[in-house]
Amino acid sequence: MLHTVAYGVAGPLDLVHTAAYVWRMGKAVPKSRLGRTDWVLAGFRALVRGGIAAVRVEPLARDLNATKGSFYWHFKDLPDLHQAMLDLWEGLATSAITAHVRQSGLDPMGQLMLLVDMVSIRPGEAFGGVEIEPALRDWGRSDPRARAVVERVDRQRLSDLAGFLRAVGLEESELLPRAQLIYAAVIGLESLRLTTGQDMAPPLRSLVVQLAGQHGASGRTSATRQE
Repeated sequence: MLHTVAYGVAGPLDLVHTAAYVWRMGKAVPKSRLGRTDWVLAGFRALVRGGIAAVRVEPLARDLNATKGSFYWHFKDLPDLHQAMLDLWEGLATSAITAHVRQSGLDPMGQLMLLVDMVSIRPGEAFGGVEIEPALRDWGRSDPRARAVVERVDRQRLSDLAGFLRAVGLEESELLPRAQLIYAAVIGLESLRLTTGQDMAPPLRSLVVQLAGQHGASGRTSATRQE
């Protein structure tokens, strides 16, 4: 899913590892000179401000107080940047989060609750803030390449949710419908957060407890201890 990029000094996996820190901390990583990640994050901020039409080399260079030459050092062209943005989001939105949850040492319900907490984190302003995922979904409505990534992310997230629910002990027939309910709530609460500022975690936690039923009683205690 994540591949090596021919231009620049870092590939998508490097971007995911660096940007995961930025996502959690909400600010740029201090450095002496601009790197590939800085341009990708600037692209996200521009996407939030004006859609994909706003992601252009000259405005990004002004945002970063950089030259166009710096951009072309890291990217072949604008579509190359667009692909790097999609690669980074795909990695953060799927494998980066689930890997952290699976390595947490919590029991199955604890992992499910930790997943809820992680997807509820407000993306930092360096990433475009809470509007970044809605902006990415809007991009997918007009660009086949972006749409393919959004669809792939959605499928992977549903599969991962079903896997966490399976580990809790739900029947196979219940997995997909309940995963869909949780994921629909995530998307809806992301939109509601834009207008109300509401924290996503409490209603998501409540929903997961209801959907997991008695299967996760011990895990809720484990997840609480993890916080």
